[in-house]
Amino acid sequence: MNSDCTIYNTVDLISKRWTLLILLELHRGGGGRKRYTELKSGLFDISPKMLSERLRELEKAGMIAKTVDASRVPIRTDYELTEMGKDFMPVIRSLKGWALKWKGDNRVCSKVECAECNLK
Repeated sequence: MNSDCTIYNTVDLISKRWTLLILLELHRGGGGRKRYTELKSGLFDISPKMLSERLRELEKAGMIAKTVDASRVPIRTDYELTEMGKDFMPVIRSLKGWALKWKGDNRVCSKVECAECNLK
C-alpha cells in the first residue's frame, strides 16, 4: 500500500497511540467542549507533549476543532469534535463491540453501551 490509499491514510491517523482515546474523551459528557486540562486529567498516563501533538494532528485531519479565547487571562483553549469526529464514534462503538465479543475477559467494561464511554 502507498500513501494514496484511503485505508492506509486512515489507519496511519487512528492507529497512533492515544488518538482513539482522545476522541472518546471528547465524546464523553455529550461531546461538548473540553479544555486541555480536562482532557489531560481524563487521559491519566498521557504526557503533555503527546497530548498536544495528537490534538494538533486531529485538528489538522479535521476531526476536532480548537477554539481560543484570548479575551481572558489566562487564555482559554477548548477542543471539541467536528462533524467528522462525531461521525467516527460508531467506528469506536464497533471496535468496542468486537472487543467484547472476542476479548470477553474484560470485566470492567461489560456493556457495549455504557455511561462511562457514552457510546450509545
